[in-house]
Amino acid sequence: MFNKIAAVSKACSVAGAELVTISKDDIHKSVEHIIGESKNPKPMKDSSNVITELMIFDGFTSDNLDVFLDAYKQTKAPAIVYKAMVTPINKKWSLTYLYSHLVEEAGH
Repeated sequence: MFNKIAAVSKACSVAGAELVTISKDDIHKSVEHIIGESKNPKPMKDSSNVITELMIFDGFTSDNLDVFLDAYKQTKAPAIVYKAMVTPINKKWSLTYLYSHLVEEAGH
């Protein structure tokens, strides 16, 4: 796990992004609350799933994301399986619900 955190930190630096770590206390709060767009932490959809790993990207352009992903790949760290861009729809969800949705999409 440390390899991934170090690799993400390095890729953020290359992409000019900030790495923000979320505490376990926040996994049932809405994504929009976590990213500072809402004072209301209650999500529209929640889940009891246990998150193994999840990365969300907020405020990234397509180019920024490509820079980040290329920089991450160059670190040779293991792939981060569950990741998503913040969208108008998923920002109303909790992190656990977003994660469960990604798991379902991946067919795992």
